Amino acid sequence: MYTSLKSAIQWGSSKNNGMPKQSDLCETCGRKPKYVENGFKHPYCSRTCARGNQAKTTSPAPLNTCSIRGCRAPPAPSLGGFCSDVHAREAVKNGQAKGCAQCKTHYASAGALCVSCDKRNKAGPRLREIDPNGVTFSSVVSQFEHEWHNSRSQPKVEKILEISLPWDLRNSYDMYRTKLGSVACPRELRTYHASQCICDLGVRDTVLCNWDSCGICNIIKSSFHAFAFGELHNAGSRYGEGVYSYLDPANADVHATSSLSSPYRAMLACDVVIASRNDRYQVDDGETVFVFDPDAILPSYVILYKTE
Repeated sequence: MYTSLKSAIQWGSSKNNGMPKQSDLCETCGRKPKYVENGFKHPYCSRTCARGNQAKTTSPAPLNTCSIRGCRAPPAPSLGGFCSDVHAREAVKNGQAKGCAQCKTHYASAGALCVSCDKRNKAGPRLREIDPNGVTFSSVVSQFEHEWHNSRSQPKVEKILEISLPWDLRNSYDMYRTKLGSVACPRELRTYHASQCICDLGVRDTVLCNWDSCGICNIIKSSFHAFAFGELHNAGSRYGEGVYSYLDPANADVHATSSLSSPYRAMLACDVVIASRNDRYQVDDGETVFVFDPDAILPSYVILYKTE
């Protein structure tokens, strides 16, 4: 062993005039030349370094370093063992860490969500006014006006507010749709729902009010799980208690009541999923769409309009 190691040192010295090249140094310690045996150059200088390298490659990363492979930076407590958001996102992308159930990009450090999505969800639904010159505005208005069948009045859309619901409410809708798809052929429809709106929603800002009597704001905040005055459903004599919406917005307009200080009437454009066949829990009679479960319907837009 000593003779062979000595020959390795002499071999390295003759090649580099006394200074071994980096490629000739042990891959573990990086200080001594690689061991040469019968003309074959091993990657390590000795058995000790060979065993050390094997232990290093098979052992998990130390607990006080980033969990991403190859990174030795200290981990951030809020990032589940990763040193930075960049490495946390890289781990999610590579399948090394659980991603946020909502954005699918960041590390799920707050239950099923990332910190940012969790904060937004705790803040509740948010409203954003849509650009009146944009494609979305034109599409929503076009469908609204096309489905309006009332020769005595015509709507004029003034503003549209997009509704961003918390992840748990939207996820309930997605789970309902998936569950329905396992037993039936689901259909997704655009329907309209109106109620009393006693606040000035959309006049000066897009903030939801806290009045118990405001049907529109209570519906948005609960995604049809609560109505004005704390009611849990629409009381309908036609199909029973549940949520009623309409394919024709003119039929929904009958139920619209606005604040005297607001120049607008308010209506919700909704997405509702129902089975292809009617039953006592879901009905589409060509005019009215009834669902017993509020998870089957989502408020998507607030349409602020006037009638002429």
